[in-house]
Amino acid sequence: MACLSDVKVCLLDESRNVVFEKKLISIAFKDESVIAKSIEFFGDPSPCMIHRSAVMKRLYMEFFEYFEKCGDIQNAIWEDVPEHLRDYLDMEVVNVKYIVLK
Repeated sequence: MACLSDVKVCLLDESRNVVFEKKLISIAFKDESVIAKSIEFFGDPSPCMIHRSAVMKRLYMEFFEYFEKCGDIQNAIWEDVPEHLRDYLDMEVVNVKYIVLK
């Protein structure tokens, strides 16, 4: 797989039409997810930009590593992605059937 900064995430509907496409490292995470992880990693409930950035990098790596282990990055079913990973994302996900990394 490519370098983390080059990886794009595509969410597709049942007909494989693109619903969402963005670089992995550009995807927004819910603030509550970032804060929860900041507390977990650093004991910091009010993370500064350094802690926020470190948390976000770890979350991006979690996604990347999940799909590296998954193997089939072209046919992953959205619902098969662990719920905790899906819950990190700050986006409305409607009519998504597949997730593809490219």
